[in-house]
Amino acid sequence: MRPPKFITALDGVVATTTSNQIYVGDFKRVALLFKRAAHGSGNTAFTVTGGLAADASTDPTMLSYTMLIDNVANTNSQTNYTHTASHTLAANGIVYVWLDPNCPVTHIAITATETTDGTHSAYVIGWED
Repeated sequence: MRPPKFITALDGVVATTTSNQIYVGDFKRVALLFKRAAHGSGNTAFTVTGGLAADASTDPTMLSYTMLIDNVANTNSQTNYTHTASHTLAANGIVYVWLDPNCPVTHIAITATETTDGTHSAYVIGWED
């Protein structure tokens, strides 16, 4: 297995910001790492939009991607992953979410919506095999 590729989508932004579109069509698995730092008060809500296109150079229509797999433990009665449309950090910290491989997209964009303060970063981690 080849090592994963790391893409910085947002790097320490200090206001509500949306990343550029990122091509993820070559990846079989995609993790997203969301980070909040310099917390004083408020929170950061991270959301993702996704689109489908023929190749990396095509600009797809982007829609809300609500099939993020949250990094939470399932109970014994659950047989599916826990899906979410966003993840909010209300303190300094990081969280991983995954794109559901059963709901593929070729392009994504990540938005960090700031309430009050902080710095906000987002990274894409992709595996090609």
